[in-house]
Amino acid sequence: MELVVNTANDIEAIDMAAEPAIILANLISQLKAGLILFLCELWDRDAQAMNLHETWQLHHGTAYWPAFYIARRDRSDRSGSPAELAETIANTELVPVFLRTAQTITQQLGTLHMAALQPRKGGRAQGTAAAAQFGAGFDEGQRVQGERSREMTELAVRHVKHTFFGTLYSFLDTLHVLAFSTLPPSEAAMQALSTALPYSVSSALSVQATGKRRQSFSLPAKKQQQQQQLGWAALAASSNALPGEASRALARHNTRSFYILATLCNLTAFRMFVIPDLLHAQAIRHTFKLDVGGSLPQLEKLFRRLDELVFGYYVRDRASQLSQIVRRGVLLGGVSWATHGMPRDSQPYVAEALLFLVFTHAELMDMIGEVGGAEHHSVRMQPLARRVFEKLTACLAQDLLENVRRVDVFSEGGMLQCVLEAMVVRRTLAEYLTPSALESFRLLHAY
Repeated sequence: MELVVNTANDIEAIDMAAEPAIILANLISQLKAGLILFLCELWDRDAQAMNLHETWQLHHGTAYWPAFYIARRDRSDRSGSPAELAETIANTELVPVFLRTAQTITQQLGTLHMAALQPRKGGRAQGTAAAAQFGAGFDEGQRVQGERSREMTELAVRHVKHTFFGTLYSFLDTLHVLAFSTLPPSEAAMQALSTALPYSVSSALSVQATGKRRQSFSLPAKKQQQQQQLGWAALAASSNALPGEASRALARHNTRSFYILATLCNLTAFRMFVIPDLLHAQAIRHTFKLDVGGSLPQLEKLFRRLDELVFGYYVRDRASQLSQIVRRGVLLGGVSWATHGMPRDSQPYVAEALLFLVFTHAELMDMIGEVGGAEHHSVRMQPLARRVFEKLTACLAQDLLENVRRVDVFSEGGMLQCVLEAMVVRRTLAEYLTPSALESFRLLHAY
């Protein structure tokens, strides 16, 4: 495109007549719009195949990201805990690959859109006056070509906006597919039914309306699922041939929990690093002057839906196990609350529940708090760990409240035993107390 524009500028510098100058301007305008539409189509195709770039290799922060990437927090003088916290977020190599692709394509689109003929030194007044002497056929033909050029330019700008948000939706689809890629076919089908959104996002690629719409957060086809499962099985089999710690680390990272946790980390990195950077890109804000405000609420809704879906899938099993521990201890532990004496110590189910949380924390940090290879190091402050434990603490407090309410009669010693156990749990998990957990403990003490 740069070669074509430079050649057109060289030709116009000859001070040609107005008729070929108008033809040349329309040609350049239509060529720009056509190239922008074609590049948008390639951009969308690449976004839909982004899952092929996933290696599941964890890193922390953005130090390994492309050299031209400058995090927005580094562009100001502000520093402190948010920036330090951001450098601990684990993410796989898929996130910077998507960002690098989007940055490169938006920069190329901006360059194409800005390419134009240089104004003639004598201005266009002479050409306009000379154009009045052209035949009626030439005037009508160039008027039609000019209208078509303007329509194509407007269409290209609209497609840049649609494709820009379409690639963000496609990346969220990719994260969803990768998170549940290890589910059995039957469970994956149930997951697809339970996560169908009430609306879909059009691909916005073809110039003409095709009527085809892409369902957001759709799981891959059965054949593709089988191929992925065969790939994971081959990876697990190859891990048996690796010696020592390498084999154990590979086996540890080849589990369903790891894919769920890695996807949650990628979602956090995507929201914190990628979306602000792309929304403030020069081409998006200034070159095309896209109004992204109207599309952000829908993008935020999709993001929250996917984040809650993946997070809820990981927490649900662990919360269910906690609920069983509490239920066995309070209702099925053989304790007679109506004749219980003065408490001496908490019951074993309290220690069992807390020990389960310790194992959950160890599993979580073992998967996302440590990276291997040449950059082997550990990061113990993971935002995802706090989020998981705040949710599990709230679930544990709610389970205590519900099971205690199912007891009909308490003696004085039995009530003091319940209060003691609630205080042990509350003080042990004080760092992860949320308003929901505090309200459950308040209702438990008031009961």
